[in-house]
Amino acid sequence: MKVSIYSIQNTLYEGDAEKLIIKTPMGEIAVLENHLPIVSKVIGPSAKIIDKNKKEHTIKLSSGFIEVRHQETGGESRVVILAEGEK
Repeated sequence: MKVSIYSIQNTLYEGDAEKLIIKTPMGEIAVLENHLPIVSKVIGPSAKIIDKNKKEHTIKLSSGFIEVRHQETGGESRVVILAEGEK
């Protein structure tokens, strides 16, 4: 799946991932390929991404929104997070 995390200032992460773990007001979620579509608020302190090479990336953020959707062509999942970086 494609994961993009943006702040107002810059791009915090862009790339392919096997798993994304992030906190929402309802609890922690793990997003995998073919996840159901979702739009939710996210809370800090970070998002954890496991890329295709099994490398872990931790992106610090304080709050924001996540959208998970399927691309209309190819069926690959797409995750976009609009975040406020950690202060």
